[in-house]
Amino acid sequence: MTTHQGEEAAAGRAVHEEETARRALKAQLSWDDPEQEPGKPCPCGSSDGLHGETCDCEGGAVLIHAMRLPGSTEDVTVWEDTFACTHGCNEYTETVTLPDAPWGVREQAVDRRGLPYERIRLFPGITHPQEDLLPGFGVA
Repeated sequence: MTTHQGEEAAAGRAVHEEETARRALKAQLSWDDPEQEPGKPCPCGSSDGLHGETCDCEGGAVLIHAMRLPGSTEDVTVWEDTFACTHGCNEYTETVTLPDAPWGVREQAVDRRGLPYERIRLFPGITHPQEDLLPGFGVA
C-alpha cells in the first residue's frame, strides 16, 4: 500500500466513524413530551418496543418512549430503552440491539508504558450510565 492509499483509507475510516457517531447520537434519544397523544409515532422512528402500549394503571394511560442510553459495558450495539406511563405510574425498560448505530467503538490502544490494552471509546456526545465500567476506562 502506498502512502497515498493509506491516507485515503484513513480518510474513509474517519468519514465512516463520523457517520456512525452521528447515527449513535440520533439513537441516544431523550424526550420529555407529556403532551404526546396516544397513537402519535414514536420519536425514535421505530415501531418496535412498548411505545403506544396501554398501561395498566388508569384508563387511557399509554407508554411513551422516554429515553435511550447505552445498555452494555461490553457490546457497543446494545441500548436500553425506557418507556414511561403518560400518567406517571410506571417506567419500563427494554433492551434493543442497533448494529447500525453503535454508541462507541472497541479498539486497541497503548498505555503510557507502551503496553497494549483494549478499550471502548464512546462517540462524542454519548452519555453512558456506567462509563467507569467500560474496558480501558481510566487507563492512560
